[in-house]
Amino acid sequence: MKVLKIIIPWALTILLFVFLFSRIPVDQVIATLQQAQWGLYLAVLFPYSCLYLLLDTAAVTIAVRRFHAPVKYTEMIPVRAVTYVLSLVNHNVAQGGLALWLWRKENIPFLGIASTMVFLAFLEISDLILVSSIGAGIAGTAVPGLSESYFVLYAVLAGIVFYFRGLKLLGVQRPAPGLLSTFDKARIVDYLAILSFKATALLLAAVLNWAAVGFFGMDIPFFAMLANLPLIYLASAVPLTVAKLGTAQAAWVFLLGSYAPEANLLAYSLCAHLMFLVMNAFLGVCFLPFKGREIWELAEKREELMAVAKQEADGEAERD
Repeated sequence: MKVLKIIIPWALTILLFVFLFSRIPVDQVIATLQQAQWGLYLAVLFPYSCLYLLLDTAAVTIAVRRFHAPVKYTEMIPVRAVTYVLSLVNHNVAQGGLALWLWRKENIPFLGIASTMVFLAFLEISDLILVSSIGAGIAGTAVPGLSESYFVLYAVLAGIVFYFRGLKLLGVQRPAPGLLSTFDKARIVDYLAILSFKATALLLAAVLNWAAVGFFGMDIPFFAMLANLPLIYLASAVPLTVAKLGTAQAAWVFLLGSYAPEANLLAYSLCAHLMFLVMNAFLGVCFLPFKGREIWELAEKREELMAVAKQEADGEAERD
């Protein structure tokens, strides 16, 4: 099974790129990269990466403060930045490193902090659906049936919120154990506060990509970018390939192929994907002197600490 977990993502990644390059000439992709305005691109990417770090950290800090412990925003920034370095290896390891740090540093029950990470992931998906639906409503979408699907998605999101908030306000008892404990504590104001930071980060990403594609010889309408960028993020978030490669590129080409040449889209998507990871990792490296050693030690002992945390979580679950 372990071998398959390694082989399958690599195989899918290779197959996706074989498919993409079978229909898009490699020389055209290379030509786009050669003609790109790299100086201008990096000039807009760096400040965005800094803002993303601040907004991302703010969302995590608000959640931890509200549900667990009064952590300092200034202390969370270097921790969050260093986890971006871990993201180059594995996104889940990075998230696990943050959860382990909070568990160990603030003595937060691991099951509780894991629940908060699930809550943040839920809000991130909600944000992607919300922003994408607004963009699709204005610019349309290339995905058949997507506009109608938004009604279903909104109903599901509303149902989840009603289950945890509406029924509670009505005095109806409903189970919310373990990984759902943060949902049980969250108020509507908590949803809105965290969503405001995530929505701001996503809107900034849409502005960045809308401007940046121009440096790669493309002109894509802003609302088309707003409608499709969240879908690209959702596609790349599916853990099927290595470092999210292949799925993101295929999504760029499929969703925005009617607005720009496929070779330009493929070139830009490769660049945007890798450069964002590298830029975030660069910020993480800058903070290594502050929290690097502590986070790396946790990462190295991850399996051992996870075993201890699991025992603690099992004990909490039994008490519930």
